[in-house]
Amino acid sequence: MIGKILDGRYEIISKLGEGGFGTTYLAIDRKLPDKDQCVVKHFSPKATDLNTLSHARRLFATEAQVLNRLGSHDLVPRLLAHFEEDQKFYLVQEFIAGYDLSHEINPKKQWSQEKVIALLQDILEALEFVHQHHVIHRDIKPSNLMRRQQDGKIVLIDFGAVKQISSQVVNAQGQMTATVVIGTPGYIPSEQSQGQPRLSSDIYAVGMIGIQALTSLNPIQLPKDNLTGEIIWRDQAQVSQQFAKIIDKMVKYDFRQRYQSATEVLQSLRHLTPANRPVKLIWRKAIIGLGIVTVATVIAFLFIIILRNNSLEIYNNTVYGISIKYPPTWKKTITPDRITGNLVQFISPQEGNADTYSENLNLIVQDSPYTHKELEQFTKYYLDEVKQSDPNIKIIAEGKSQLANRPAYQVIYTFKEDGMNIKRLQVWMVKNNQAYIITYTADVAKYAEYFPTAQTMINSLEIN
Repeated sequence: MIGKILDGRYEIISKLGEGGFGTTYLAIDRKLPDKDQCVVKHFSPKATDLNTLSHARRLFATEAQVLNRLGSHDLVPRLLAHFEEDQKFYLVQEFIAGYDLSHEINPKKQWSQEKVIALLQDILEALEFVHQHHVIHRDIKPSNLMRRQQDGKIVLIDFGAVKQISSQVVNAQGQMTATVVIGTPGYIPSEQSQGQPRLSSDIYAVGMIGIQALTSLNPIQLPKDNLTGEIIWRDQAQVSQQFAKIIDKMVKYDFRQRYQSATEVLQSLRHLTPANRPVKLIWRKAIIGLGIVTVATVIAFLFIIILRNNSLEIYNNTVYGISIKYPPTWKKTITPDRITGNLVQFISPQEGNADTYSENLNLIVQDSPYTHKELEQFTKYYLDEVKQSDPNIKIIAEGKSQLANRPAYQVIYTFKEDGMNIKRLQVWMVKNNQAYIITYTADVAKYAEYFPTAQTMINSLEIN
């Protein structure tokens, strides 16, 4: 499929994932001026007889209409197109730059109650809109929740309903029957496993994600009461009784005893908060949205807000017509290098003797190679350079961005340096045959903590 052009415009450039229901690809839209990236989802019915195809075609059109309505919300990817080609069905959706929550919710760390409350609220706010349209997601799990790189918000992806077209066949009576239950073990409640999902089935899945974050255990590892079927989890987490009751109600075995909508859960979560919580919630959600959980991070975040009130210092380079703001506590090192294009580096203050890695931000200006003077051309060239620089590089996210109010591209990746796990963000744009590249590099454990500072610096870049 790589290199294939679908519907005369969507060129497949890489595979994003593959499952029992179909394959997901990253593509570019050749008919748009900037050749915008998009996600193409390919589905094939289990059977290809005329009856099955006819039923699948009608179902596909109906589900596409639903997704189109949902795409009007900021936290659901927009549906860009849907079409059939060679008896195969395709959805084209907005590409969300970021990473899924399986990178945050893992066996290595138990989340605090406050952080889980914020996560649940983020998920439920998106789900509330979906439920208002009487749509059941059917497959809510960490890998189907994207942390959008642009603003840290949670975006719901990969709706299970449309997967029906690849999991159904027509029986002898001409009726469409499911061959596979849609959902993921551990997050799927009993009624959904029996083919009767409800809105509260999604609530169950969100509750299980909350339990997973609180306990650091995969849902399938959690024991159940043999008599009631209820999940046994409280002994694995430290939470208040009030919050535990909310979680318990979200994951009740009997769907009739659960919350019946996302709105109901949100109302209960709000009752957890004291009168002054709304102000605190704004700060906390902004911080949690960046994956920040330590006291030091809170201080760092507040510091960034203060810095935005004109307390930043300014680095100017009159030769290149560049200015960028930086915190006065960061060390500025001017490093002009004609070969690498390095102009200046900003280094974070050392936190103590145990701080063995200095987070830093570099500003680079390079002459674009003759054949790579446009952003798209330079991006292909530079991504190859990045990948070839270290065979162990793992790209976490990439996509379109902005730099100095111009179209840009960014990539986030991890690698090892002197035995340490390092995470790096690079964003670049092209102007007047020159590439402007900003690189933020940090210890993986400190990346989120210093990210707000780095983002403030990146956003402050001006080019005359």
